[in-house]
Amino acid sequence: MTKKTLLITHTDLDGISPVILLELAGVKFDYKSLEISDIMDTWNEMIEKDEFKNYDLIYVCDLTLPEAIYEYINDNHLNVKVFDHHETHLYANEYDYVDVKVNLYNRQTCATELFYYYLKEIYKDLEKTSIKEYVDYVRELDTYNFTSDIPREIDSLKGTYGNKEFIKTIVRRLKKKEHFEFTSFEKRFTKIKKQELQRYLEKKEKYMLTYNIENHDVGVVFAESNKSDLGNYLAVKHPELEFIILIDASSRISYRASRDDVNVSEFASHYNGGGHRKASGSGFTDVDRDKIVRMYFNDVKDLEIKVDTED
Repeated sequence: MTKKTLLITHTDLDGISPVILLELAGVKFDYKSLEISDIMDTWNEMIEKDEFKNYDLIYVCDLTLPEAIYEYINDNHLNVKVFDHHETHLYANEYDYVDVKVNLYNRQTCATELFYYYLKEIYKDLEKTSIKEYVDYVRELDTYNFTSDIPREIDSLKGTYGNKEFIKTIVRRLKKKEHFEFTSFEKRFTKIKKQELQRYLEKKEKYMLTYNIENHDVGVVFAESNKSDLGNYLAVKHPELEFIILIDASSRISYRASRDDVNVSEFASHYNGGGHRKASGSGFTDVDRDKIVRMYFNDVKDLEIKVDTED
């Protein structure tokens, strides 16, 4: 059996854009798009199924790997290359197959940009102007350093299309166009979505709660969408708060700050999380959700009935 390349990456725009780059490079590959909290379980599952034997090269992008995974990589001599930009992952640069940089060219970088510069040296087709423009938009969104509204509009389209359709759409566009641009429909659509987002931000602000947690003055909101936009909006509008905690009970907890004297990755590390100084996250598990149900409702008992969630 001919071996292939495997990409293990995150689910956000910076995570799925390496998929787009490999497609544009014409590489034959499989990919797994994971939430941060699923890394260890997915890795162990691959070990149990002996999946690593199917691949001669494994890329990991936009994910902070725990030391246990690096031990497995080294002990089993896997051909792995890691590209990431999270401050809490800098320790892994001791391995020669790891490239973790927080900054590049005197500004913040992202996994997609690091991966792009690596691939561009191998696949010259990636030197197209539209691809570089797209990579820059991904970087701006992930670092929240904007020169236009285009990065947010791209992310809005991703949320609407879904990851798989978005990847197909962007790959087709970047193959055909010399410069990255939206269709007329997408321009109208993103304008409507921008207005909808502003209403959402204002509504969530009304329901923000404020607390002192671990001697930090923080705002807390419950949100399952637009967490980066919401966290940044509230952090900038309320400088009296050190940072904002955004709870997504279906997924994870996010932390956002705008002040230079705050490091939310340090706070997130207390809850098995991490990330950047001004943008980090930690997991929210089934155990956590179970605690909420038992705390809020009376006389809670487990059911032996299991719900089938597969299609």
